[in-house]
Amino acid sequence: MYFDTLTLTAITDELRSTILNGRVQRVLLPSLWSIGLEVYANQKRHQLLVSAHPQFARIHLVEKKLSRGVEQVTPLLLLLRKYVLGGRIIAIEQPVLERVLILSIVKDVQSRNQRNQTTELDTALTDADPDGGADDEALADLNAESLENVGAIDAIQETFRCDLIIEPMERRSNIILVDDNNLVLDSIKRVTPRMSRRVVLPRRVYEFPPGQSKHDPRNATAADMQALRETGESDLVRALIASYRGISPQVAREVAWRALERPTALVSEDLPWYILAARLRELFSAPWEPTLTLGDEGPRAYAPYAINHLSPVQAQPSISAAVEAFYTAREELTSHSQRRTEVQQQLDAANERIQHQYNQISTQMERAKALDRLRWEGEMIFAFMHTLTPGQSTLEVEGQTIELDPSRSPVECAQERFRAYDKAKSALAGLPERLHATQTQLDGIEQLAVLLDLAEEREQIEQIAREGEELGYIKRKTDAPSRPRRAARVKPLRLVSSDGFDIYVGRSAVQNDEVTFRIGRPDDLWVHVRTIHGAHVIIRAGGRDVPERTIQEAAGLAAYFSRARAENAVEVDLSRRSQVRKVVGGPPGLVTYRAEQTVRVAPLPPWGG
Repeated sequence: MYFDTLTLTAITDELRSTILNGRVQRVLLPSLWSIGLEVYANQKRHQLLVSAHPQFARIHLVEKKLSRGVEQVTPLLLLLRKYVLGGRIIAIEQPVLERVLILSIVKDVQSRNQRNQTTELDTALTDADPDGGADDEALADLNAESLENVGAIDAIQETFRCDLIIEPMERRSNIILVDDNNLVLDSIKRVTPRMSRRVVLPRRVYEFPPGQSKHDPRNATAADMQALRETGESDLVRALIASYRGISPQVAREVAWRALERPTALVSEDLPWYILAARLRELFSAPWEPTLTLGDEGPRAYAPYAINHLSPVQAQPSISAAVEAFYTAREELTSHSQRRTEVQQQLDAANERIQHQYNQISTQMERAKALDRLRWEGEMIFAFMHTLTPGQSTLEVEGQTIELDPSRSPVECAQERFRAYDKAKSALAGLPERLHATQTQLDGIEQLAVLLDLAEEREQIEQIAREGEELGYIKRKTDAPSRPRRAARVKPLRLVSSDGFDIYVGRSAVQNDEVTFRIGRPDDLWVHVRTIHGAHVIIRAGGRDVPERTIQEAAGLAAYFSRARAENAVEVDLSRRSQVRKVVGGPPGLVTYRAEQTVRVAPLPPWGG
């Protein structure tokens, strides 16, 4: 999905009607690739997000107050605080049909004496918000009017003008701060001569992205359209993109649909060229109609015009609202994936660490077998002492050879073996228990890893990460912000079967424990995939016989919330809850059970509860 020229044009119009002549009250970095500005204009605070993300580059207003996401203070942030914070946005410009937006900002520059007179206000603002702005309560007293009063302290001698240039161009996206002499102060991405011919570095002259020698879509004619056959492109959508400036694939498909009632065509066809040209001009001149199209996994596309070639379509109050809804969903999916990968890597590291401990204990257990040999040799020496002669070096017993020290008496040889046996035995005491405990830790990690892979929501991923920390599998970073003491836990999934029985599904280790031992009653049915880690499922029987259909549904859920989700059929065990026991000393969710029955079912996704 492109943040295309038409979208940027609609955003520009919206910003001119909302934040033009507004004062920048707050500057922060929501992420490594973005900056946030709080602008006070028209008696209202506006939150402006500017992103140079390689996939999600855009600029738009957001509803909620932006929060800081980057702890370190970068050189760009310092310059933004110096030249943009407290400045007024005097112009918002977009070069014609280009994906470049320029915010021109003017800020008063005070002399040293004047700075001394405003120290008290500056200190108050800094104390109110270390990001360089103030929070809501502080700004209630120190709002834009207070900031404007700073300019009334004596006469201002000069002003400083700078441009904040936003280039939302996918991989080439950038946010650049340029001074009044057109010199780059800094940028969110520095571009060296090795990276591109268009260098973006401090103290270098800023150059606009190279223009394209294409037709202006606002002046499209039937003759221009017929010339699409000469572009070398056979597909109409690609030919439109190659011939006209500011045309994205979505715009080209929309033009084709409005003219032909289909999203694509071949330029070799006998097409209504005049109508195609008219629809293209219409798209670039019609009033804005922000829309959002929805799919099974959330928003599919957005546009500042009515989208006809996709459905269903939702009208949006503004183009910023449409863009925010689309990219919020996209970034959440990406964030989920990144967070899942991060937690999985931590679990893998814990698994490797504990597996190493397990191997060490196993090696020591192997040595224990030699202890029995030492004891047996000592006993045999005593048993056959009457057969030994002075200076004898070996003793043959039951087809095995026992080495003897000819310089020592048989009693000394036997006692030496008993002493070695007692010493080694004390050193190896408790090894079986330690080996069992380590094995249960490995089982616990594997359980969390399986449930993490199945987690579908950010809250589930975070709960599994939290459980990993509580169990000691994941070490919290010392510089990470502490979580609330009583973080809300995600509740187990509750569904109702076709026969009206309540079914509960655990989707984390703690939820599995809760479903089995807190929600489940002794006469309830407990369901779990055979020999595979996954969800614990409880059918609340309430003293009733559970119908076969409900059993099949619960078993299907257990199969779906297991590592065997992709299988055509899965073996699932059923047992009375009274036959399920916790693994002694094991982490939550690890159990043993007996008196089970096994059914074979296909995985079944959850339905409306």
